[in-house]
Amino acid sequence: MASSSLTQGIVLLGAAVEQERTARPGINASRLAEHTGIERSRVSRLSRELRERRLLERDDDALFAAGAEFFRTAGALNVRWLRESRVALRALAAGVGMNALITVADGVRGVVLRHEIADHGSDRSLRDGLVTPIWCTGAGRALLWDRSSADIETLLRDVQFVGVGGPTAPRSPRDVGRMQGRDRADGLISAREEYDQGVDEFALPIRRDGEIIASLAVRGRHTSKGPSQRTRMLLGQFSQQLSNAAERA
Repeated sequence: MASSSLTQGIVLLGAAVEQERTARPGINASRLAEHTGIERSRVSRLSRELRERRLLERDDDALFAAGAEFFRTAGALNVRWLRESRVALRALAAGVGMNALITVADGVRGVVLRHEIADHGSDRSLRDGLVTPIWCTGAGRALLWDRSSADIETLLRDVQFVGVGGPTAPRSPRDVGRMQGRDRADGLISAREEYDQGVDEFALPIRRDGEIIASLAVRGRHTSKGPSQRTRMLLGQFSQQLSNAAERA
């Protein structure tokens, strides 16, 4: 339900921002419901939460527009390393023949900021704004790289593991901690059929001032061989390149 709420909130915010871009008057709750296909009562609840977070604002005519926090967040994301990432994603996707993506953390979820589909890449459903679990995807677990086992236990304490993920997905915070230890020792997050059966995901963190700000991952069909040396090399190269760009920013 949390992932659904986040996704629908993004949809509502996007609809309000798109209305503003047309230079027409703002959009009210009823029209938001009609435009997005989200039921009216849910639009009311989600829009109230977005207003509390200052992502939306409502004027005296009950018309919605983007709030101050939206513009602050948009400004933070419109940074040099993220602008430069498009070229890196394209080169990475072409170099390894897998879809490439940049993901940021949102609590126990990962949100895709940017992606690039390889010419012969699988998983055409990949899109910007896609929300996935942080604990059973390569991109998500790369965001947990620096977390201790105790930190992971605390973060994932209330997560519902049952029914989420593929055949090798972790089923407890302890499983996640064990996988993190294994992959850190190997120098690469390797999530093989963890989220979707038949799909592997390999990832590394992107850092600024030593702190993890995002992850860089590639995603493609499962193979018995695991990540190739080329995949390791290019992920390392481009994650470092984007980290360097983040430092310059």
